[in-house]
Amino acid sequence: MMSTSSKRGRGLIQHENEIRSSKEVEESNEEEIWSGTFPEDVVLEILSRLPPKPFFRFKCVSKSWLALSSPASRLNKLLQPTTLMGFFWKAAFQIGFTNVLGGGGGGDVAVDGKLSTLPHHHVYDILSCCNGLLLVDCTDLEPFTRSLYVYNPATQKHTAIEQLPLSKSKLSKRCYSYSLAFDPGDGLQFHVVCFYHARDSEDGYTHMFSIFSSDSGRWQHGRSLECDLEIPFYPNGTFLDGRLHLVTKGQKILSIDPINNSCLVTKFGFPGSDDIDACEDIDACEIGQSHGLLHFMLANQSGSISIWVSENGDLHNWNFKYQLSLDPCFGDDYSSVYLIKLHLEKDALLVHLANEHIFSIDLRTGKSKEICVLPHSTRHIVWPYMPCFLF
Repeated sequence: MMSTSSKRGRGLIQHENEIRSSKEVEESNEEEIWSGTFPEDVVLEILSRLPPKPFFRFKCVSKSWLALSSPASRLNKLLQPTTLMGFFWKAAFQIGFTNVLGGGGGGDVAVDGKLSTLPHHHVYDILSCCNGLLLVDCTDLEPFTRSLYVYNPATQKHTAIEQLPLSKSKLSKRCYSYSLAFDPGDGLQFHVVCFYHARDSEDGYTHMFSIFSSDSGRWQHGRSLECDLEIPFYPNGTFLDGRLHLVTKGQKILSIDPINNSCLVTKFGFPGSDDIDACEDIDACEIGQSHGLLHFMLANQSGSISIWVSENGDLHNWNFKYQLSLDPCFGDDYSSVYLIKLHLEKDALLVHLANEHIFSIDLRTGKSKEICVLPHSTRHIVWPYMPCFLF
């Protein structure tokens, strides 16, 4: 004969099962209601227009909405890196982020400026920044190990990158610099390009590069470069139309196609400007993009900045477009200018001064406006950052 406690236990289990079944039916009915209320093309249109925070909330309405969120995210310009949100910076062994939008910014989505959700390591170093993603080098001291991550500080997701599989005997002491290549308009694939010096004899070495692909999860075989191409430790460049463009010594443009593991070197000839040739007083060269077009920038020691634009992406066809002077903005102390970069969404330059003030200069009017002040001495190691919510 069954005891009273056993009957009560069976009754409770049966009641819980009935409640669970009822909830599942309600959720199923609710999903059917949401799924049947709007046609797929309407749901796709809704999701493609939402800011980041509502987008992530509404895509969980039903399984059908979740399935449409992937194509909708590629159409949603608010999820892609189009707005300058702030600057990542490095000061000694500290990494930080300065928000220039105020408040939460970026659709009320916080950015992990301290890289706090990455695995724990002793030292963190940002090596490259591209379209909302960071390439972060992490070091542990005892025992000494290095780890590479591609990190999205907006979504706080990361991918570990294996170390370049080369024996130390084949590398010179100045062996590594990295660039990140990522275009959210072409899907979620990214590439990491590593530049290094490989020994070819006891006293000599060859300039090489290897490419890591997120699709394959491994490094491709290395390719050699021209012997006089010198890549800085923090390469300044841009990734556009499937190619990574960098400026090297001698005003040469190195363009790398990471998918086909190929490269092209182009000598920049300063077209359309009679007062500039391969001059001796060149202080800095930079290649970047604005409004989806390649720009080449040259700053000389007299404080003059010249800018050329390639309208069709042809590295042999440049149009001379802007020339302005830093003198009206900052006086004649040009040594105080650390860094000059193009603003990706406006006809403007981003200028970083030695006193850690960052200004925006309108290329059409020459007028300057202070954007922010960085809290520490960064020694020009600053990355403009636009959040991407797709990765």
